[in-house]
Amino acid sequence: MKTYKINFLILMILVSSIGIFNSCEKQKIFPVADSPVGELHNIMDHYYLWNDSFPNVDAGDYSNPQDLLEALRYTPRDKWSYISTKAEQSQFYDEGTYVGHGFSYAFDSNNKMRISYVFQTSSFYNAGITRGWIVNKINGTPVDINSNISSLLGSSDIGITNNFEFESLAGEIVTQSFSKELITMNTVLHKSVISVDTKKVGYLVFESFINPSIDELTSAFSYFQAQNITDLVIDLRYNGGGLMSVVEHLASLIIPDRLNNQLFLTYIHNNDLTSENYSYNFELNSNSLRFEKVYFITTKGSASASEAIINGLDPYLDIFIVGDDTYGKPVGMYSFESNLSDYVYVPITFKIINSAGYGEYYDGLEANAYADDDLTRDFGDPDESSLAEALYHIRYGSFSSKKSKSTIKRQPVREIRTLKDELNAF
Repeated sequence: MKTYKINFLILMILVSSIGIFNSCEKQKIFPVADSPVGELHNIMDHYYLWNDSFPNVDAGDYSNPQDLLEALRYTPRDKWSYISTKAEQSQFYDEGTYVGHGFSYAFDSNNKMRISYVFQTSSFYNAGITRGWIVNKINGTPVDINSNISSLLGSSDIGITNNFEFESLAGEIVTQSFSKELITMNTVLHKSVISVDTKKVGYLVFESFINPSIDELTSAFSYFQAQNITDLVIDLRYNGGGLMSVVEHLASLIIPDRLNNQLFLTYIHNNDLTSENYSYNFELNSNSLRFEKVYFITTKGSASASEAIINGLDPYLDIFIVGDDTYGKPVGMYSFESNLSDYVYVPITFKIINSAGYGEYYDGLEANAYADDDLTRDFGDPDESSLAEALYHIRYGSFSSKKSKSTIKRQPVREIRTLKDELNAF
């Protein structure tokens, strides 16, 4: 028997280089294999959440693990199991970097491609390009909702140059070329304090649960504490997930004293591994805001770790979800590092439930109030539709009910099968 080390991950398509994952790493034992295909087969047979639903597959018929994974994957439920490399995982989850232009986008109600956010280390940011700018053309090709943006932008290699035609918020047409570079992500995209009558509302836009986020969140909540905020809005509209250690940290910065050491979340494995089921308890941070109420702004792009923190807090606090229903990924992964290759195998291995036993939100966590993602307004603008709806409730104690699920512009629900898909930044 050979021992493989795994990491506990719960993101949209979560992976982290094998190594010490806080106190959560355990040794997992399964039969040794003499090929990557054999490794994946053994892992899936032992750990896969739906290992009782495998089709009749002979692993010997497959020459690579990717094809075997596709044959074994439990569809249509499993939209997330995948295979990556050690370098890709370490770069993204440990270093918080990727190669690209440093922006993300979404389509507005008129199906125009707009910048949704820009990372601060990017050339876009230095050129003054902000959330809300329209992208009319890429390399002379007009773009619309049917365009393959990834294909237009080319490979993820440093130095690849693309020409963009933008329309600024002021209506100015700007044409400029940018080369892809190594982007360091700031996962806290924005933080500010907004006055609502006599209340001071802390507003945080959080993009991904990765290791560098720990320090960013600590700094943001120290700022909120110094500002003596009375209410908290956490904006997860573009947050596809991340590491459980970061989920725990964020929760520790929110909860009141009474929740210290109370049950937070439980992981449930397949029927062969019930002895591996385990729970996380809240651990109060000395700098916690100690709030009894939190507002979360979400969209169909808010997934996994974003959903886990909301679901985990819900039995204890007054939780309000504004914007749209979340994505619907109540399951998580372990990452297995190959001993024979550069592969890291990341199958779905457990489901996640809260202290009330709830975890079947495959259709997403339902919003309390629906509002558009107003791409024409910057983060922190109190007139931005989703933020405005949260602030309305803070002021009046009820929602405006101006919008419904059927009247907002909804993000498409995507199948996320690579790190690039999970990042959703370019």
